[in-house]
Amino acid sequence: MSPPHHDPGSASQGGSAIVTALLIVGLVASLSTNLLARMNDWIEELGIARDKAQATELAGNGVAYARQLLIADAAYSAIDSLDEDWARALPPLRHEGATVNGRISDIQGRFNLNNLRHASGAVDEQARDAYQRLLIVLGLPVELADTLADWLDADDSRRAGGAEAGDYAAAGSDASGSGRPLTSVGELSRIRGYSPAVIARLQPHVCVLAGRQPINLNTASPEVLSAIQPGLSLSAARVLAAGRRGLPFRDSSDFRTRLTDPGLPGSLLPVATASKHFLIDIEVDRDLARSRVSALLQRSDDGSRPRILWQSIQ
Repeated sequence: MSPPHHDPGSASQGGSAIVTALLIVGLVASLSTNLLARMNDWIEELGIARDKAQATELAGNGVAYARQLLIADAAYSAIDSLDEDWARALPPLRHEGATVNGRISDIQGRFNLNNLRHASGAVDEQARDAYQRLLIVLGLPVELADTLADWLDADDSRRAGGAEAGDYAAAGSDASGSGRPLTSVGELSRIRGYSPAVIARLQPHVCVLAGRQPINLNTASPEVLSAIQPGLSLSAARVLAAGRRGLPFRDSSDFRTRLTDPGLPGSLLPVATASKHFLIDIEVDRDLARSRVSALLQRSDDGSRPRILWQSIQ
């Protein structure tokens, strides 16, 4: 009886089939893992987009609330001061898993850089003097007042002063904005001498508004008060700022009566005790996303909702 015959080819084919099956199983497992990873990424992206949309909507609701608060404030009081409800930062609020933070700032408590420029395009020398005083108080080079004035001045011959227009601009910038009002504080970076450090130092005390706007004596920083009032030292301005808490200035005459020397010259810039321009900052954190909305509001005299002059959503 002959021994059983083993076909080497058959054994080889069986081994190849096993290897092929293992490779297929491995490939399927790899594809499944990649597919699951991509599905997880897709689900996470959907979650981020959902949370971002909801956070942005909540931030927009915060701006709407701020507009209503400013309407109520105008109906209640003829002045704007830092002890009023609008000036208090909102405590962190929780809403549907989101944290909402916000505040309203009176932008007219800052030095409007466009006050250096008359409607005609000519430089306002008193405003330039006030700005020089602010620069000194802040420890910044006084020459920055001249470069800004030259940038704003609509008179080409005065602006250039015999030099190339580019000499007044920062390195790498163009001078096409020369002779026109500023549109934002960030535009200062195009002007010679206004480095990021300089702009950061100025930021809490300056703003850019269309046209010439009065400075609110009740919300201006001591540095701004000292700059616009000749003869008022920074230390004396700090005393005045502390005293207006709880007893805001009723009008410019009230401000003058509280000066150490009521015989000091008048303010270098127009002043007021009420404001029309307010900056709104609302920030919402929601699980996977964060949204921030900033808006500049202009309050009207007729009691209607404040107008949104610009709005930034991040």
